[in-house]
Amino acid sequence: MSMNLDNKFVRMSIEKSLRDLPALPDIVARVLKETENQDVSAQNVEKLLSSDQALASKVLRVVNSAYYGLSGQITNLSQAIMILGMPQVRNLVLSVSAISAMKPKTPRQHETLKLFWLHAFGTAAVTQIIAQQKRMKVNDVEALFLGGLLHDIGRLFLFSMFTQTYDQVIKYALDKEITVPEAEVKLLGLNHSQIGAAMAEAWKLPRPLVDLIARHEGPFDLGCDPTIFAVHAGDNLTQHLYFNSENMVMVPMDPIAIDWLGYTDDEFESLRAQTERKIGEASALFGLLAA
Repeated sequence: MSMNLDNKFVRMSIEKSLRDLPALPDIVARVLKETENQDVSAQNVEKLLSSDQALASKVLRVVNSAYYGLSGQITNLSQAIMILGMPQVRNLVLSVSAISAMKPKTPRQHETLKLFWLHAFGTAAVTQIIAQQKRMKVNDVEALFLGGLLHDIGRLFLFSMFTQTYDQVIKYALDKEITVPEAEVKLLGLNHSQIGAAMAEAWKLPRPLVDLIARHEGPFDLGCDPTIFAVHAGDNLTQHLYFNSENMVMVPMDPIAIDWLGYTDDEFESLRAQTERKIGEASALFGLLAA
């Protein structure tokens, strides 16, 4: 069945689902509040996480994956907090909880969630590499990891909650030879970045993170915060993971972001090679997180 390009019912359905979005678990809110304090206590955070065994075990699985290069070395939350640092643990708690809020109901959605994880952790890794190469502030590097993980949460929402509708969006993009975000706007009246930002606001996530999610696709101007360029580049280098067709029109990297990066062709190739390695390391994460 073809979709009316002015289908207001679809947009209304999406907006209602956003209003009905479940809150993040109370334990996550408490961890976020605790870690916002300058004199945060690692012992308190460990105690909070230990009260939710499912969440604690997922965090330990991620930390012990090849992605972090610490396979099997971390046996408890105290070690995880000490070795990774509070910001990284906080990021993992938030991202694992946010992504887990979208539960797959069918084998197709399960596979989509796996692709989302690969893309999310690939983007997060590339974003951090760029931030370090550009000598960005430590706080920005940590925030960018979270931005990389959650930048496409709106796309996961559409894949999970409106699977058939989003299949039509992708088919439309292929048929019309346009990018998926362009097809989203034409068929849904809004794109996944706007949906993701609405989710982040509903969950009361930090304003800079909401902005990263809202604006990561571009276009940009010279006054944009460079952190958005880093997430945009990471997203661009891993966007192919979502789509099986080689005929899909990919979102080009914004010229202003390219200028900000200032990479030579060899440096871009090196970044792409590092990206592929990180995607490979992240491939085992889904099984660990879905367990």
